Formats: sequence, C-alpha cells, structure tokens
Amino acid sequence: MANWTGGRLTKAGRDLQIKVEAGQCKLELTKIKLGDGTEGLDAIETMTDLVGPKAVFGISSVVAKDGLCTVTGVISSSQVTAAFYAREWGLFAKDPDKGEILYMISLDPNPESIPPKTAALKQAATYAMNIAVSNAANIEVRIDPAGLVNTEMLANGAGLVRRSTRYEAGDILYDTQLTRHDLRLECVRAGTTAATLQDLSDVHLGVSVTDGTVIWRVKRLYTIDGDMFEIDEGGGIMPTAEPHYSVNYDLDEDGNIMPKVM
Repeated sequence: MANWTGGRLTKAGRDLQIKVEAGQCKLELTKIKLGDGTEGLDAIETMTDLVGPKAVFGISSVVAKDGLCTVTGVISSSQVTAAFYAREWGLFAKDPDKGEILYMISLDPNPESIPPKTAALKQAATYAMNIAVSNAANIEVRIDPAGLVNTEMLANGAGLVRRSTRYEAGDILYDTQLTRHDLRLECVRAGTTAATLQDLSDVHLGVSVTDGTVIWRVKRLYTIDGDMFEIDEGGGIMPTAEPHYSVNYDLDEDGNIMPKVM
C-alpha cells in the first residue's frame, strides 16, 4: 500500500517560496513527475530532478481551502512505457530568475507498481499534494488542457466562470452550460467577464466566445472515466478505452480529428 511522506521543499523551492511570500512573484506550478529513485529525505535539499524519473504528466486540478492548496494529477498506464515502482514524486514550478525548478518532493517507502501501456488492463492513479499557502491568490497553475481528470474533479467544477471577474490568458475554467462534461473554456485574451450570464448552449469545440472583455476558446479535456474515440481503418469513429488515434489521423490544436500531413 502506498504511504507517501508529506511534501518537502527543495532548496530551490524554499528560495522561490521566499520570493512568493515577499510579493516578488506568484507560485506558478507547472507539472508533476513520478520516479523510482531510492533517495532519502536528507537528499531532497539539493535535488534538481528526481533520481529516477519515469513519467511526466500535467496538473489536472487545484483546489485552495483553509490555508491549503491541493494539487492533483492523474497518470494513466497508457502513458507508461515500462512498469516501475513509484517511490518518488516531484512537483515543479517556475522561478522568475532560474526557470523551471523542482519545487517539492514526496517519497514512498512502500511503493505501488505502475503498469505499462502494454498491460492488458489499463489503470489510472490519482496523485495529490497539499501545499500550505498564506494567500491562494499568490498561486498560478498550468492546467494541462489535454490532462486526464476524474469524475470527482469534474464534480468539483475545477473552477467555474464567474461574472464581473478578471481572468488572465491561460486560465482554464468550466461553465455548467457547456453541453459536454469534457469541455473547458481557456482564456486566450485577458479581461473581465460580463456582468450578465452568457448563453453557451450552442458552443462547440474550437470556437471562440467573447465574454465582456475576455475571449474564451473552447477546449477538450480527456477523462479517465468518460468516452474516448478513435478513427478506424475505414475512417469511422469508434469507441476506445484510451486516447489514441490511427496513423493516418491526428488532433489539431483545437482537439479536432484531422488527416495527418504525411
């Protein structure tokens, strides 16, 4: 059974935290890594990467409550080339002076095995880490638009669009009017949303929506427990258990299935 230790800041992470608390920058979290390294807690101080990195995946959800920020990512076995024991997981952040750094690490002395994509039974695992925060407004997160999410994250909304609210480019939010649970609104032009509710009942993947001075782009999130589709050899769209596509087709930047340029 997994038994993760509480997250510990690296030296680079602690230096960044000082800048955040001094108001010099925001805490911009970028990605999560899992590895099979066997370092001890005393080695974390000077680490710049995991000892044995095996998988990299995006951040799917961030929830701030009661002084804690819970950062969550979901890894699917379809993303794993070779099986490994998840002994270490790291949270990365962007330092305005140093670039991307290893911010925090958690270790597991009783690791669980992550099966490879070749395994007959596909699996998914959710990893979450709590960060103590004095002000949730000081945290920015790179939510991966193509990241996996689970139904609990969807039920929590992962951030609902609010009226008369300022949003920045790159913010990804949800609106209950969206006709599909795997659609999200990505802010492509910063601004403030309109005071009145916008009609989103007819929006579809890839369109742009003007909301006050904000412009949203409709994007899609893959879900580990929703429907996935692929194009078969005859060109038909068929249900599938994981997000993969035929060699003749690819996804464009808006998530649409398009013929691949050969």
